[in-house]
Amino acid sequence: MKYLVELVFGVGFLGLAAMVLSFALRFLLLTWAVRVVGNVVQGVLGLIKTIIRALIFVFGPAVLGGFVIGLALQIGMNLNLGGGTTSADSTMPVLVAFLAFFMIVAVRGWQWQARRNQQNMLLQETQPMGHAKETSEPADYPPGCEGIANAWSKAIKLAPERRDDLLDARATCGALLAAVELSDGLPDSAMIETATLIRNHLAALVESTERRLRGAKRSEKAAIVEEMAKLLQGFARRAQSDLAAAGRAFEDDAALRAYLTSQLFERQQEVETVLGQ
Repeated sequence: MKYLVELVFGVGFLGLAAMVLSFALRFLLLTWAVRVVGNVVQGVLGLIKTIIRALIFVFGPAVLGGFVIGLALQIGMNLNLGGGTTSADSTMPVLVAFLAFFMIVAVRGWQWQARRNQQNMLLQETQPMGHAKETSEPADYPPGCEGIANAWSKAIKLAPERRDDLLDARATCGALLAAVELSDGLPDSAMIETATLIRNHLAALVESTERRLRGAKRSEKAAIVEEMAKLLQGFARRAQSDLAAAGRAFEDDAALRAYLTSQLFERQQEVETVLGQ
């Protein structure tokens, strides 16, 4: 009896599991079917919308124009016939109307296509996505920094509302990396440290932000992106500070060399002049 009860419960559990699995499969199939039907319906509605626009903006004026021209010609011919001046072929107004119809169709079709091309051009200029400047590699980045350049492009895509700030920050960091790479002598230690910080952690910061955004809620994404933008601007502020300090040091070195030149060589020339006399 015990085994019989266990068998009944086992069969019942398997049946319940099979029912749950069946309902789950039906739900998935229904969801897929709804999406497919939705895409098909959306495409059909778009086609119908295009046809209606064509009828309104192309064929409507063509039919009206052909009808008006044919009617005017027919009235003129009737007036001529009524006056007994001449006779005319009755098919002429029909032919002229058809000719006017096709001419107006061609003109309106060309205008409609030109308008659509203009709208597409404006859309491409405003979209990203307009993203050609964002995704292009900065010209001032030295060789070997492709990963950093790609990280900046990803960051701009993640935070399009901070595009201008991030473009400025990218240019500043690129200027520092180029200054360290192209320096004739030994670069400043602070510049080397900042360049190392950018190379080692900037791309990792963007990748970390991408991972966080994948699992974040919609309400949390804005804060994550803003945090990334602030940290990237922090890289730029440090780079700008190091570049400004290096510029001041260069000016001080130039002033020192000019002073030493004036004190050493010009005074030596004065002494030689006095001794020569």
